[in-house]
Amino acid sequence: EPTNAVTPSPTPEPTNAVTPNPTSTSTLQVVFTGSGAPPNPLPECHGDCDDDTHCAGDLVCFQRSGNEAVPGCPGDAPSGVDFCAIRATANTAWLKGDNGSPAENFPLGLCEGDCDSNADCDTGLVCQQRTGNEAIPGCVGTPEPGEDYCRPADPTAPPTPAPTNPVTPPPTPEPTDAVTPSPTPEPTNAVTPSPTPEPINAVTPSPT
Repeated sequence: EPTNAVTPSPTPEPTNAVTPNPTSTSTLQVVFTGSGAPPNPLPECHGDCDDDTHCAGDLVCFQRSGNEAVPGCPGDAPSGVDFCAIRATANTAWLKGDNGSPAENFPLGLCEGDCDSNADCDTGLVCQQRTGNEAIPGCVGTPEPGEDYCRPADPTAPPTPAPTNPVTPPPTPEPTDAVTPSPTPEPTNAVTPSPTPEPINAVTPSPT
């Protein structure tokens, strides 16, 4: 007998949604203001850090030159203070320095800023100059408006081959309806007869 089986719903197709930066339960806190390394590695959303070695675990020092928002860290902080935060992926837009400082962070890597020219970026990357919220090809996250980031260089198009000047062969002449002449007969070895002697007007003698 037939059964009342329930037909399962179709599996939805996967989407290419951008993974948001992880949300932290911490708020921005300035716990170190001295020079050099802090006495203990700084936890998430804590500052002031100078480089990644000042942060605990896999946290990355987010360099600020003003009031840039720190990914994953809510709250307000003094301008220019740098904080340890989670960088979700290697191609998440991330501020690592400004005007060549700190020197140990230059040249900048993939999706890192703030760069001023291609010379500030690793080999194979170019500095994308931005004046607003322009998208950065190859990068995810929320880049800071107006900051410039290193990104993959555009692929180089193959060169267009130069045109050639081929030589045009002369046209083949059309056939003509010319009459082919008869062949000339070959000469024969016929003997030419001697000419007939002309008659002699001899005088007939008188009878005796």
